[in-house]
Amino acid sequence: MVAMKGVILISTYPDEANALKAARGAVDSRLAACVNIAKIRSIYRWEGKVEDAEEYLALFKTTEDSLPRLKEFISSTHPYKVPEMVSIAMDSVSERYMAWMVESISS
Repeated sequence: MVAMKGVILISTYPDEANALKAARGAVDSRLAACVNIAKIRSIYRWEGKVEDAEEYLALFKTTEDSLPRLKEFISSTHPYKVPEMVSIAMDSVSERYMAWMVESISS
């Protein structure tokens, strides 16, 4: 098996419906092996004002090779004008979990 690197792509959504739609779309399209979704509270500056909003955090588990396509998918389907897309390299991933991720993303 070729050594693959895992990546977690973080994005936030305005509501659960949009987060679920993105998660299902990414998994169905084999762009992510898994997506975790959690309700959060975000405080940020937008258009000159400090906002305090409930959002949904989505953690997309993918591979380094699939990351560009996943970013393209999120950019084209996200409801925000400026969607958050932050990627974090996965260190110390168990061999079995990484194999499952690769299998889940491969067509």
